[in-house]
Amino acid sequence: MKALGLDVGGAHTDAALVRCDEDGKVMVLGTDRVYLPMWKKKKRLKKTIKRIVHKFKPDVVGLTMTGELADAFNTRREGVEYIVSTVTSACHAPVYVVTSDGSTVPPEDALRRWREVASANWRATAEVLAHVRPGSYLLVDLGSTTLDLIPIIRGEISAEGRTDLERMKNGELAYLGALRTPIPFLLREVEIGGEPVPTSYEYFSIVADALLLLGEIDPDDYTPETPDGRGKSPEECARRLARTVCSDPEELGWDGVIDLAKAAVRALLGRLLKHIELKLREHGLDTVVAAGAGDFLIEMACKRIGVEVEQFDEIFGKGSEVAPAVGAAFLAIRR
Repeated sequence: MKALGLDVGGAHTDAALVRCDEDGKVMVLGTDRVYLPMWKKKKRLKKTIKRIVHKFKPDVVGLTMTGELADAFNTRREGVEYIVSTVTSACHAPVYVVTSDGSTVPPEDALRRWREVASANWRATAEVLAHVRPGSYLLVDLGSTTLDLIPIIRGEISAEGRTDLERMKNGELAYLGALRTPIPFLLREVEIGGEPVPTSYEYFSIVADALLLLGEIDPDDYTPETPDGRGKSPEECARRLARTVCSDPEELGWDGVIDLAKAAVRALLGRLLKHIELKLREHGLDTVVAAGAGDFLIEMACKRIGVEVEQFDEIFGKGSEVAPAVGAAFLAIRR
C-alpha cells in the first residue's frame, strides 16, 4: 500500500509518498513542497492538493495541519473544517486525519474532534520516528517558521503538551524558524562601525536573506516570498538586510552587510541552542534527531556543545523538510 501524507501548514503545504514493508520498514518514495500562504491564498489549496494527488496516485491519504491558525480563518475550528473538507474533496482515496494522541480518524470525526486535530503535525513526525528509531533522544524539527522539540524516551513519546498553547507554555513549541523569522526578532541591535545600532522593528528582512547571502542556502531553498516582493539574488537580500538598520549596501559597504548577516545567523543559532539545551537537561538526554528545513542549523548549533546529532534523512533516506507528511502517511498505513 502506498500512502500520501499531507501537512497543510500556514506557509507551506508538504507531501510525502510512503510505503511500509511487512517488517515495518518505512520507505519514502517521493516528496513535494509548495509555498502556499494560507493567510491570503487559501482558495488555491484544493487545486494544489489535486495536483499532488494526481502526481503520486496514493491508495490512502494521511492528513495533518498547522494552517488552521492562519488569520484567513476567524477561529481555529473554522480553519480545521476548511482544510479537512477541502483536502477530502480533492482526494479520490480515503483520507484519515492525524490527532494529537497519534491516532487517525476519518474526516467526519476530525470535524467533531477539531481540537485534537489542530496543529497535530508534530505528533505525526514523532510517531514515525519512535517506530523506526526507538531509543531516547530529542526530536528537533526546525521548519520555515516554527521549532518543535519533542522528547522520545525509550521509544515512547514523552511530550507534555497537546495543543499549541500547552506546548508553547512548556517549551515544546517556539516561533523560531529557519526562513521566515524577521531579522528584528533576532537582533535588537547590531554593531556597525564599532558602535551598537538598534534595528528597525519593521518587516524589512527575514533570516533567509542572511542565510542566502552567506551561502548557507540556495535561492531554491528560499521558498517563502520576500518581504519586499522583490527577488532572491544576493544583491537583493543585501538591500533588505541593510534596511533593518535604515540603510543601504552603498552606505554600509559589502563587508558591513555581511557582518549584519553573520550577526543574524549567530543570534538564530544562539536562540536555537538555548531551546535545545533546556529540553536536553530537562529530560536527561544527550542525542538530537534533526528534521525540517533548518536541520543543518540544528547540527551547527549542537556542534557548539558537542551534542550528537542524527539527521532525519540518515534514517529515512529523504523527507526531512516534509517530516510531518512522512509521519501522516505512516499513520494512515498503520491505522
